[in-house]
Amino acid sequence: MLTQIKEGIFMNREKLFGLKTGFISDAGSSLLKQGILLRHKINKNHPIPLTYDKSEIVKNLKLLRAGEGPKPASGLLIGTVRMGYGHHRMALSAYSWALLKTKDVFLHDLLAIESPEASAIREIDSLYSYFSRLSSEIPGPLEWAWGYITSQGNVNSLVLSTMLAEEYKNLMSDLPTGLPVISSYPMNGQIAVACGFQKVVHLVPDNYPQYFLLVPGAMNLVQSQAAYMQFLKMGIPKENLAVAGHWVSSDIVENIKRDSNARIKRAEKKKKRRLLLAIGGAGAQKNYILELLKSLGDKLRNKEIHLLINTGDHKEIFHSIKEKLDKEKVDYEVIRDWDSVIKFCNTFDLSAWIDAKEETPVTIFHFGNYFEAFTATDKLIRVSDLLITKPSELAFFQIPKVFIRRVGDHEAASAFRSVELGDGTTECREPAHAIDLINLLTEQKELFIRMNESVLRNSQDGIYSGSKYAVELAMNMK
Repeated sequence: MLTQIKEGIFMNREKLFGLKTGFISDAGSSLLKQGILLRHKINKNHPIPLTYDKSEIVKNLKLLRAGEGPKPASGLLIGTVRMGYGHHRMALSAYSWALLKTKDVFLHDLLAIESPEASAIREIDSLYSYFSRLSSEIPGPLEWAWGYITSQGNVNSLVLSTMLAEEYKNLMSDLPTGLPVISSYPMNGQIAVACGFQKVVHLVPDNYPQYFLLVPGAMNLVQSQAAYMQFLKMGIPKENLAVAGHWVSSDIVENIKRDSNARIKRAEKKKKRRLLLAIGGAGAQKNYILELLKSLGDKLRNKEIHLLINTGDHKEIFHSIKEKLDKEKVDYEVIRDWDSVIKFCNTFDLSAWIDAKEETPVTIFHFGNYFEAFTATDKLIRVSDLLITKPSELAFFQIPKVFIRRVGDHEAASAFRSVELGDGTTECREPAHAIDLINLLTEQKELFIRMNESVLRNSQDGIYSGSKYAVELAMNMK
């Protein structure tokens, strides 16, 4: 079955894209599904009433929640899940563009809807985060096993996911199905399709094609030509695939030329580099990061660089970093609230020439609010010269990047994508390798400038404007 989504374009609506699965696979998925339903006492015949509140941080954004009250009547639904920071960051990129077109933008976070269904999803997230942290701190067999697991999203995993989506319909069944939906997490899109939404656009994360990342019955947008070709090879209909570009928020994209040229000018004027170290949503790689701080000790004590560390909402990492800096006798300041983040970004604009003596060598950001925790990184990118991150969704942002060790083998392909585009380094499996590249990019200007020039060229090709394309597609579906 094909359904028109735009003039002259039709979308495949078959279950699992028409892919064939075996009896054993279906039976195994069915048994696992039943176990989850029984454990969490889920009954799909009990719809959850939904209403919304206005966001306290993002103007005009409305946050859906369980409860009686006004419901969306028009505009755009954006689905996400509070699972790490990546999916929410993708959603941020979408609603930042959507809010430029309409004031009726609703964020549907699966874990914000208090329910047995949300509890089941949260349990999976807790296990994922736990094993991510464990594998990053115990390299060797455990890291290999976790890497293998996170890169084995075969069609059986898609079967289970779509089965569960049918049972989780309570999370969206109270919403009008005529609204367009953009999903940043497969389960959001799969639930939307199960509920009967016809205009669903799904943002596929990462750069490593896996079946469970997709939404049958939706238009699946990918970030690179390589991912697109691989999905076609896996049997996904071309009617359900398109290359959009990277998932990046409007403020960052619209200031690419200004910020990249400012970074180049800072390098030419020999201004000290401002480095942003972003902790991932799972809070993994604590030991790796502490080793980095130790190796950067002399540069920090001598105020040769300014290091910004966003610890998000991870209390343990926050306290460990403070203890390490105290031990290394490195001065630092701590920012904990959103107003101070905005003030910091206004003060340290890339185009402002600040006396190096005025900059504390380390600024640590820490939040009790999840929303502020991941959003702060997007704000801080615009005042930073260099981003230090694992190859997560941040690998697709247009700022020179040093990649530390991945958490899960699926992330390796994201680092490859950045290297191909010339805006990031190879993945640094060991802290010593990362330090070598950080020294190269902070003590010399040639490579750093070339990376910024690559960003400017990529921008002209629309590579960083994937979320803008996704919003335009969703709002113009027929």
